[in-house]
Amino acid sequence: MKNKERFAWASLVLILFTTVVFRPVHAKAVSETAEKYLQLFHEVFGLMQNGYVETVDEEKVFLGAIKGMLGSLGDPHSSFLEEEEYRQMREETRGSFGGVGMEVAYTDGAIVVVSPIEDTPAMKAGILPQDRIIEIDGKSTANLGYAEGIKLMRGKPGSSVSIKVERKNIKEPLQFTLVRENIKIRYVRSNFFEKEKVGYLRLNQFMGENTLEEFKKHLKILADKKSEGLIVDLRMNPGGLLPLSVALSDIFLPEGLDIVSVRGRGGELADVSKSTGKGDKYTSIPLVVLINEGSASASEIFAGAIQDHKRGKIVGVTSFGKGSVQIVYPLSFGMAVKLTVQKYYTPSGKSLHGKGIQPDVTVKGIEPNEDDRFYLRKMSEKKLLDQLASKYPEYNEQNFLNFEKALKEQGIKLSSDVARAVYKNKTQAEKDRTMTDLELDPQLKKAVDLLSSKS
Repeated sequence: MKNKERFAWASLVLILFTTVVFRPVHAKAVSETAEKYLQLFHEVFGLMQNGYVETVDEEKVFLGAIKGMLGSLGDPHSSFLEEEEYRQMREETRGSFGGVGMEVAYTDGAIVVVSPIEDTPAMKAGILPQDRIIEIDGKSTANLGYAEGIKLMRGKPGSSVSIKVERKNIKEPLQFTLVRENIKIRYVRSNFFEKEKVGYLRLNQFMGENTLEEFKKHLKILADKKSEGLIVDLRMNPGGLLPLSVALSDIFLPEGLDIVSVRGRGGELADVSKSTGKGDKYTSIPLVVLINEGSASASEIFAGAIQDHKRGKIVGVTSFGKGSVQIVYPLSFGMAVKLTVQKYYTPSGKSLHGKGIQPDVTVKGIEPNEDDRFYLRKMSEKKLLDQLASKYPEYNEQNFLNFEKALKEQGIKLSSDVARAVYKNKTQAEKDRTMTDLELDPQLKKAVDLLSSKS
């Protein structure tokens, strides 16, 4: 399946924010225009309250007005957080929360998937980046706000939610039923390719209280194994905390280099983060960073710093393109507002917002073409995969060749990579599966090849 399509998710777990800074709200004198429309607001509310045919739900009216005010910005990353949403967001920054496990944004009036979170119901179900969520439990998202959509998808672990999505290049909407879980994220994982002497670090999000120390610990273990090259995998990493992205970038860069700059209203420079000379540094080990369309925000900061300073190669496909910074302002009554206040820029001055990081080496994941999709539907109709998996239950090269031959005899003409992915995922024992399967991961294989060729 497509690299995108090998990953999935189905609930909105984490509203991606580049940085969370808790600041008090300072009152500021309003303009004459603001005074004019505040007066109009009071007049309209008074008419509704006294003259509308039904009793007015005042809480609903005011919350709707606040959300509408933020919605008028046209910014999917600025939003109002009611008490429960704000509480859940604070839990999410600590790495544990209830939901089905995906990062979403509100774009062009629709809830759009940014990236699934690894090992969550959404990823296992097959929801992909750029999927547009059009229904939640039978309710059209066209009639829902962003926060209302999130509410519908969240719930108690063990309960289920039905989600319908539209996907690029697929004519009919796709329906998913997901069982919510208590999501506990393992942010850092590692592996060592013994033969090639290449270390591998996967970072799922730039979140968690101990992620920096965990990353350093895994990195030291790989260094102690005499790694001659290192892969940092940021695919499907939707981002997270700006300071953590800066701290991890700093590990690989010589002292005194720009990592990221942020600019506020009018393009005014607000801050520049630079690499330091502190702590253990890994400034000479050959480096490859893996990205894809699910890599966003803090992932793009890291990849952009490595790319601009020619510290390593970026491999994969163009990243998501989220280059804005949000601050979460606590409000009265346990509520908050998340507001875009700045945009960030790579060391070379590039804004990635809406553009993303362009890889140095473009490598697509295994992805079915239109013919593959046609034949996969035929296989499903005939239940052919189950039949052949029963006939050839153990994954090995000879059985795969037999599987391919049997498909062709049935008139099923899958491309070889797609056929292998389908067969291997069906027959390989759970204990034999790894996160670093080079047969099914051409992007990772390219990274390993690039690093081992330098050895």
